[in-house]
Amino acid sequence: MKKIFAEIGFGNKTLLSTEIEQGKKEYRIDKFIIPKKVNGIYFRAIFFGVTFILSTYDGFKIKKQNKKFKFLFGIEGTESK
Repeated sequence: MKKIFAEIGFGNKTLLSTEIEQGKKEYRIDKFIIPKKVNGIYFRAIFFGVTFILSTYDGFKIKKQNKKFKFLFGIEGTESK
């Protein structure tokens, strides 16, 4: 089963993008693809290596990353084959 993260915001190469995870592989495409089954929506902000995530699926999380700045709104879901 594929996990799909459709994102709008600043910090990726393009304003609209989609990250697809399948098993241990993951890749990003420069299109906005809405998942067939939506699991939740989220806001993710990264400032100076600290990531803040507010999600309807996972709640609130704070974690460290090496990135400097991102501000994203996303839709998390799955797509069955």
